[in-house]
Amino acid sequence: MEIQQPRGVGNSKVVKVQSEEAWELFTNQASNEGRPVVAHFGASWCVTSLSMNYKFEELAQTHPEVLFLYVDVDDVQSVSSKYRVKAMPTFFLIKNKEVVRKIIGASPDELKKLVDASADPFETQIVVE
Repeated sequence: MEIQQPRGVGNSKVVKVQSEEAWELFTNQASNEGRPVVAHFGASWCVTSLSMNYKFEELAQTHPEVLFLYVDVDDVQSVSSKYRVKAMPTFFLIKNKEVVRKIIGASPDELKKLVDASADPFETQIVVE
Protein backbone atom coordinates (compact mmCIF):
# COMPACT_ATOMS: atom_id res chain seq x y z
CA MET A 1 0.00 0.00 0.00
CA GLU A 2 1.41 3.38 -0.96
CA ILE A 3 1.43 6.19 1.57
CA GLN A 4 -1.02 8.88 0.57
CA GLN A 5 0.56 12.25 1.22
CA PRO A 6 -1.97 14.81 2.44
CA ARG A 7 -1.80 17.95 0.38
CA GLY A 8 -0.29 20.73 2.39
CA VAL A 9 0.43 24.32 1.65
CA GLY A 10 2.27 24.66 -1.63
CA ASN A 11 4.43 21.73 -2.64
CA SER A 12 5.46 20.47 0.80
CA LYS A 13 6.88 16.94 1.06
CA VAL A 14 6.65 17.01 4.86
CA VAL A 15 3.53 15.42 6.34
CA LYS A 16 2.12 17.11 9.43
CA VAL A 17 0.88 14.53 11.92
CA GLN A 18 -2.46 15.61 13.38
CA SER A 19 -3.13 12.72 15.80
CA GLU A 20 -1.70 9.60 17.41
CA GLU A 21 -3.78 7.53 14.98
CA ALA A 22 -2.21 9.32 12.01
CA TRP A 23 1.27 8.73 13.50
CA GLU A 24 0.53 5.00 13.79
CA LEU A 25 -0.85 4.85 10.24
CA PHE A 26 2.13 6.62 8.68
CA THR A 27 4.81 4.73 10.64
CA ASN A 28 3.10 1.38 10.02
CA GLN A 29 2.83 2.02 6.28
CA ALA A 30 6.46 3.16 6.09
CA SER A 31 7.58 0.05 8.00
CA ASN A 32 5.56 -2.21 5.68
CA GLU A 33 7.21 -0.55 2.67
CA GLY A 34 10.69 -0.77 4.17
CA ARG A 35 10.79 3.02 4.05
CA PRO A 36 12.69 5.01 6.69
CA VAL A 37 10.95 7.79 8.61
CA VAL A 38 12.56 11.04 9.72
CA ALA A 39 10.40 12.79 12.31
CA HIS A 40 10.73 16.40 13.45
CA PHE A 41 9.19 17.09 16.86
CA GLY A 42 8.76 20.81 17.30
CA ALA A 43 6.39 23.56 18.37
CA SER A 44 4.88 26.58 16.68
CA TRP A 45 6.23 28.85 19.45
CA CYS A 46 9.79 27.44 19.37
CA VAL A 47 12.07 29.68 17.30
CA THR A 48 14.85 27.07 16.94
CA SER A 49 12.32 24.48 15.82
CA LEU A 50 10.87 26.89 13.26
CA SER A 51 14.38 27.72 12.05
CA MET A 52 14.83 24.05 11.04
CA ASN A 53 11.65 23.86 8.95
CA TYR A 54 13.37 25.10 5.79
CA LYS A 55 16.21 22.55 6.04
CA PHE A 56 13.74 19.76 6.89
CA GLU A 57 11.63 20.64 3.84
CA GLU A 58 14.73 20.88 1.64
CA LEU A 59 15.82 17.37 2.71
CA ALA A 60 12.29 16.06 2.11
CA GLN A 61 12.43 17.41 -1.45
CA THR A 62 15.75 15.70 -2.18
CA HIS A 63 15.06 12.35 -0.43
CA PRO A 64 11.72 11.08 -1.79
CA GLU A 65 12.49 7.57 -0.52
CA VAL A 66 12.18 8.81 3.09
CA LEU A 67 8.91 9.70 4.81
CA PHE A 68 9.28 13.07 6.56
CA LEU A 69 6.86 13.68 9.42
CA TYR A 70 6.35 16.82 11.51
CA VAL A 71 4.81 16.49 14.98
CA ASP A 72 3.77 19.58 16.94
CA VAL A 73 4.40 18.55 20.55
CA ASP A 74 1.42 20.61 21.75
CA ASP A 75 -1.00 19.10 19.21
CA VAL A 76 0.03 15.44 19.55
CA GLN A 77 1.22 15.16 23.15
CA SER A 78 0.73 11.39 23.35
CA VAL A 79 3.29 10.70 20.60
CA SER A 80 5.70 13.27 22.05
CA SER A 81 5.44 11.57 25.45
CA LYS A 82 5.89 8.09 23.97
CA TYR A 83 9.18 9.19 22.39
CA ARG A 84 10.20 11.14 25.52
CA VAL A 85 10.62 14.43 23.67
CA LYS A 86 11.82 16.97 26.22
CA ALA A 87 13.37 19.66 24.01
CA MET A 88 12.58 21.15 20.63
CA PRO A 89 13.52 20.50 18.01
CA THR A 90 14.13 16.76 18.33
CA PHE A 91 14.64 14.61 15.25
CA PHE A 92 14.36 10.84 14.99
CA LEU A 93 15.40 8.37 12.32
CA ILE A 94 12.98 5.46 12.55
CA LYS A 95 13.34 2.17 10.69
CA ASN A 96 10.87 -0.69 11.07
CA LYS A 97 9.19 1.29 13.87
CA GLU A 98 12.46 1.40 15.88
CA VAL A 99 14.38 4.59 16.65
CA VAL A 100 17.90 4.18 15.26
CA ARG A 101 19.14 7.75 15.66
CA LYS A 102 18.10 10.84 17.59
CA ILE A 103 19.23 14.48 17.43
CA ILE A 104 18.25 17.11 19.97
CA GLY A 105 18.65 20.72 18.89
CA ALA A 106 18.88 22.74 15.70
CA SER A 107 21.85 21.48 13.69
CA PRO A 108 21.32 21.46 9.91
CA ASP A 109 24.56 19.50 9.37
CA GLU A 110 23.61 16.80 11.89
CA LEU A 111 20.13 16.59 10.41
CA LYS A 112 21.60 16.05 6.94
CA LYS A 113 23.85 13.28 8.32
CA LEU A 114 20.83 11.66 9.95
CA VAL A 115 18.87 11.72 6.67
CA ASP A 116 21.89 10.43 4.74
CA ALA A 117 22.17 7.57 7.26
CA SER A 118 18.57 6.62 6.49
CA ALA A 119 19.77 5.13 3.19
CA ASP A 120 22.32 2.90 4.93
CA PRO A 121 20.91 -0.65 5.06
CA PHE A 122 23.47 -1.54 7.71
CA GLU A 123 22.40 1.23 10.08
CA THR A 124 21.10 -0.78 13.02
CA GLN A 125 22.17 1.25 16.03
CA ILE A 126 19.13 1.22 18.31
CA VAL A 127 18.80 4.18 20.67
CA VAL A 128 17.92 3.17 24.22
CA GLU A 129 17.12 5.76 26.87
